[in-house]
Amino acid sequence: MTKKDPVYRRINALGFILCLIAVIYAVLGLQDLITHVSSPLTSLSKLLLISSAFFFFVALIHNPDTLGQRCYALFNIALTIFGLGCAGHHLWVQEALDKNIALTQCGLPIEELLANQTGIINKLSSLWSAAAQCPAEAVNIINLGVAEQSLIIFVILFFLGWKQLIRRKKAEGLFL
Repeated sequence: MTKKDPVYRRINALGFILCLIAVIYAVLGLQDLITHVSSPLTSLSKLLLISSAFFFFVALIHNPDTLGQRCYALFNIALTIFGLGCAGHHLWVQEALDKNIALTQCGLPIEELLANQTGIINKLSSLWSAAAQCPAEAVNIINLGVAEQSLIIFVILFFLGWKQLIRRKKAEGLFL
């Protein structure tokens, strides 16, 4: 039986723990504690973080060889690119919008926004368009809004996936 590289396990464990901390923070800190209503960007970020945490956890438990780890890294990179696109687009729209424009989908809770849609594709596209149109919430940590916090988390997760993707297998020589 071959010895598996423990660096992959450390990267997967770090990614899984980071995703769990980010989801817990999003649930406890970014949504209303009484009504549990969150913005579309927060809901989409939670969905992507939970999906990414799932792939990090499966890769941690499964611990395949290099090819399998790279497949899991590709799934995580695809999720984080989607999250980066959503957060970046949200920042761009937030800067481009005038504060006096009334946005139609921003006042709706997630349940009402998705109640009219049938099918998962329609629900995700409705969530994507609502996340792109709504301005950032008033939650600030170190003067960073929700979109900036999401962008930072997805950049870190992208870096972890990229590190896992480009990592080379160590040569097992005679004296190593």
